[in-house]
Amino acid sequence: MTRRRCEEAGFDFIGTFVVGMREMHHIVCIIFDRKDEESCRKAHWTITTLIDDAAKKGWGEYRTHIALMDQIASTYNFNNNAQMKLNETIKNALDPKGILAPGKNGIWPK
Repeated sequence: MTRRRCEEAGFDFIGTFVVGMREMHHIVCIIFDRKDEESCRKAHWTITTLIDDAAKKGWGEYRTHIALMDQIASTYNFNNNAQMKLNETIKNALDPKGILAPGKNGIWPK
């Protein structure tokens, strides 16, 4: 899946697997030219599409750039978003003015 998406966008596929005791991580490096608008657009399309592809298979992201945290948080939506509702409740109780890391991990203040 990741190789196909990278190739669709015209990027070389650079991926690796890291296996732990009870987990496996697939790391994909998207190398692009930050000064080229088209290259940036393709990189953004690739990562956002991969997030959606993985979520459809039940795979979750555990680490991302802050610009993608809302998208990833929305993929953890089991039980009518129970986890997000809990996170928001705690965030609003401990940080009612939303000063500490607003939006981090997709958790925004009221």
